[in-house]
Amino acid sequence: MACSTHYEDLIDKYVEGLVTVEEKEILESHLKVCSDCRQEVEELQQIIRAAGSLGQVELPEDFTPTLMEKIRDLSYQQVSYKKTPSLLSFIRNIPSVFFDCFYYNKKAFIAVVGVFLVGIFLVSVYNQNNLGINFATKSTKDEAAYEIAPAEPDLLMMEGAGVSNGRQLESESASSVQQMSSADTSLKASSTQERTQKIIKNAHISIYVEKFDAKVDEIVKTVDELGGYIETSQIQEGKSADSPRRAYMALRIPQDKLNDALDKFKAMGRVTNLQISGENITDAYYDSDARIRNLVQQEERLLEILNMAKNVDEILRIESELNRVRTDIDLLRGQLTSWDKMVEMSLINVNLIEQEPSKEKVTTITLRELWQRAKQGFIAAINLSLNMLASLAEVVGALLPIALIIGIPYFIIKRLLNKKNKS
Repeated sequence: MACSTHYEDLIDKYVEGLVTVEEKEILESHLKVCSDCRQEVEELQQIIRAAGSLGQVELPEDFTPTLMEKIRDLSYQQVSYKKTPSLLSFIRNIPSVFFDCFYYNKKAFIAVVGVFLVGIFLVSVYNQNNLGINFATKSTKDEAAYEIAPAEPDLLMMEGAGVSNGRQLESESASSVQQMSSADTSLKASSTQERTQKIIKNAHISIYVEKFDAKVDEIVKTVDELGGYIETSQIQEGKSADSPRRAYMALRIPQDKLNDALDKFKAMGRVTNLQISGENITDAYYDSDARIRNLVQQEERLLEILNMAKNVDEILRIESELNRVRTDIDLLRGQLTSWDKMVEMSLINVNLIEQEPSKEKVTTITLRELWQRAKQGFIAAINLSLNMLASLAEVVGALLPIALIIGIPYFIIKRLLNKKNKS
């Protein structure tokens, strides 16, 4: 029999009719799942019934001395009976072992289950709070890093290219300007009295918003209402689950509506950075315009000289100079067109950053959002439970070889010692 000595003692008391009601229930429950113990009880009951059916016999006078002498002789020759439990018997007794462990340790089992559930709840709350702390910390770090770092080079340096090209054209055309007549100089002087201011205005703004998708749509709608357009747009997803999304947008807004657009953008969320810059290109603009007029007059004179050319060599040299003048005219006119666009339509670089809803104000929540959050919480708890069970399985798998190495010899030695003591 591969059961504990506790059941052996209960079997003896059960057969003799000395067990209590509770012990009787325990043993009868055990006999339903243990065939060895059930067989032993039946054999003992048969022996008791057979012994009870025998009549009393008078013993001879020398029976007791003779019996004791034979017992002493057999005690030296007796060999302990070794019963090796088979693997099948051990497997059959596994349910009874688990049942006995649960029956005798109900309170401990309930305590373990309670601790497990409380642990799941605490870990879930900790992960949720930790997620919020990480999100806020990361947002603060991103904000600080963004304020320290310079503005986006690919968006803010686009405007400077036009001015530098104009100055380069100015230096390249200096030689041709020096060749203009005094009449051209007087024409330039008269035009400066009528010129208007040419100022390029740009802005850069960084905003932390709560409803990210809705704010992006609102910016697009605002640009259309003000008569502008989106030059470039990029939405960057977070690199991890707790990192915020970002939107980089380059917007063109009419210069007279620049302040209106900035006011609407500032009302969308928490502004962390706002830069407004202005560049006066009046002198460079009208200098380029004057050079264009001078080059047009030079083109007309070259055409007159071309008509008076007498040989091929003169024609080729005049056409080469004429081609250079026309190229300078096209470049300067293209520069003026670009400047007119920059002056008329201001550039606004918008950096939109997603943040968690504020906890300092009351926010509305719909039943659908409530259901979605409850669903997400339930799924998170199930996943956490499965992860804990997986971790527990890993620990059991790691300890199982050690338990087998130690438990099997211990079990065998204990059984041998019990049988020896009974003998």
